[in-house]
Amino acid sequence: MAENNNIKIMKNWRLLLALIVTASTVGQEKTTTIYLIRHAEKADGSADPELSDAGKERTKKWGAYFEKKNITLYYTSLFKRSKLTATFTAAYFSQIPPPGTSKEMKFIAYDPANFSLKQAAKDNEGQNIVVVGHSNTIPAQINALLGKNVYPDIKEDEYGNLYIITITGDKITHELVKM
Repeated sequence: MAENNNIKIMKNWRLLLALIVTASTVGQEKTTTIYLIRHAEKADGSADPELSDAGKERTKKWGAYFEKKNITLYYTSLFKRSKLTATFTAAYFSQIPPPGTSKEMKFIAYDPANFSLKQAAKDNEGQNIVVVGHSNTIPAQINALLGKNVYPDIKEDEYGNLYIITITGDKITHELVKM
């Protein structure tokens, strides 16, 4: 009789443990973090300039910041200054694994007129991504995601704004960090 009670107790403990494990995994939602930055300083006022020396130095700062953020993807506008900002930023501090490894850094060029942060978050759920854009596109994209005008266009001489969007389930938080 005592043996049957012990078996029942063990079965109940197993059932309880299985329920606890199931309950703890069901409610977990993935967190997606999107970092948005303006391209680094440009070399001149031409239509599609390279980065200036100051811009290249800024990419080192961005690289240092993103080094431990486990960035999996960079979105960049079609302009050289944005592509170079993303590439140089990722290259610093060995963020780009050697070609042929299982975790090569990905870059996706986008057209700001057709880009959606909501879609980018959906496509990269649970990941940390960087979006490199422009003084008038980064705030506009964030405002569109939030459904309200929170952030004005970036001043022409400002390059150190870091916008951080965190999405967990339906909850969206955002902040602006001056670097």
